[in-house]
Amino acid sequence: MHGIPSSADMAALMGSLSKGSLDLPRPSNAGYQTPLVPAGGTNSLSPLVPQQLAQTLSIATSSMNDLKLWPMLAKVQAQNTVVEYNRVLKHGGQHSPFISEGGNGILNRSTYEKVATKIRYMAERREVTDQASMVSIVGPSADAIAEETRRGTESLLQRLELNLFHADESKDSNAFNGIIKQIKDGGNVADLRGKAPSAVYLSEILGHLYSAPLYGMVTHIMVTPRVLSELIKQTVHHGRHDQIQVNSGAVTFGAASLTITGPYGPVQVVSAPFLERHDRIAPALGESSVFEGTLAAPTVQVQSAANANAASKFVAADAGDYVYRVVAVGSNGVSAPVDTAAVTVAAGDQVTFTIRHSDHTNVKYLRVYRSAKDAADANGALLIDEVAVSAQDTVITDNNENIPGTSEILFLNFAPDYMCYYQMLSLVRRPLAQISTTFPFLLMMFGAPAVKLPTKMYCVRNVGINASSGLENISDASLLGLHI
Repeated sequence: MHGIPSSADMAALMGSLSKGSLDLPRPSNAGYQTPLVPAGGTNSLSPLVPQQLAQTLSIATSSMNDLKLWPMLAKVQAQNTVVEYNRVLKHGGQHSPFISEGGNGILNRSTYEKVATKIRYMAERREVTDQASMVSIVGPSADAIAEETRRGTESLLQRLELNLFHADESKDSNAFNGIIKQIKDGGNVADLRGKAPSAVYLSEILGHLYSAPLYGMVTHIMVTPRVLSELIKQTVHHGRHDQIQVNSGAVTFGAASLTITGPYGPVQVVSAPFLERHDRIAPALGESSVFEGTLAAPTVQVQSAANANAASKFVAADAGDYVYRVVAVGSNGVSAPVDTAAVTVAAGDQVTFTIRHSDHTNVKYLRVYRSAKDAADANGALLIDEVAVSAQDTVITDNNENIPGTSEILFLNFAPDYMCYYQMLSLVRRPLAQISTTFPFLLMMFGAPAVKLPTKMYCVRNVGINASSGLENISDASLLGLHI
């Protein structure tokens, strides 16, 4: 054959090759040779190994569908870095309204409070090499810059969602206070001490909030996925046979949409994955997530010790040996962890130890994890606290205030006069100066959440779940922890 072979010639050639003719033996490992080179000799032909390129990426992390709080928050435009608003505390004193004939009554005044919210700045820095920007990539976005922008947007919004719940300005001076901190500061906090909630318990809180003098009308109850599963389990366990629904031959076990009836109507229960701390499980020893620069691991300056203290919430069931694991958190990531020695804790004890960090100016706070009772080490330990760092030595105190493995339940109203997000800059992409063969850019957002009426909302902390099918009803008024 001379020149370009015809289609008929190519078909004949491929047919001959498939039959093993032309004195070319058919390889027994066709399509799977390693390496992909001729097997040897002058009469062997290495087959082509086809690649099937899938156009769908498999995402092993959270997706945009997991954002629950951010889409529901009302966005209010901010024109400056500090937003002030007035809060009406009282319409007037609660004295008698009755007067005698010809009287002029008693002077009454409303009580106001001015509140300020500081706008905070959030950013996600990404970069794409010049080479990557010139080629097509696998996935829904063939352009590398568009793909990295999409992934950066998801990362920034997911971290925003997490901090809308959990951020604390006292631990990170660049952060705003999340809605949990703002509601707790308002005083409406209950502590279940690891017990599982029930629909009856949630209904009691709705009734309390709507009563005088709070007059709070909750629109949504936000729980973690594990707590919602617990409540769904209870609808079947305590319900009648009609809790198992049959629709067109399909059997549905449990409630498809869960609402709790309050004094003014049904309140929807919403599962919020980011209400569950993503960092609640301790990292492995030697593992760090520092993406740029360095962040040295802390050291144990004074080993853990347990002594009796009136503030302790350790009870007899908690008595045992514990190991603590600590990591340092800075602007550029999380350090490798360090473990304390095991400490024996009895009921009524307080545990203290000192963590030293020589580079404390680059550390914002310490995450503290505690092992299971009588565990051999701190592998799998759960988060109990975050402690701000202000000096080289930081004293850690554990009174069992925060129970590992628990979460919060939030009673929220998403009306703008109850709660909103003050937004000074919506999500934008800003290119940075190119100083190498990469294209760097920032994804930026400026804003802060404001819980304007924290006394009309509620936070239940240390919420557990039932580990077995035996369910415990929580309707003890002492667990409400109500502050009126």
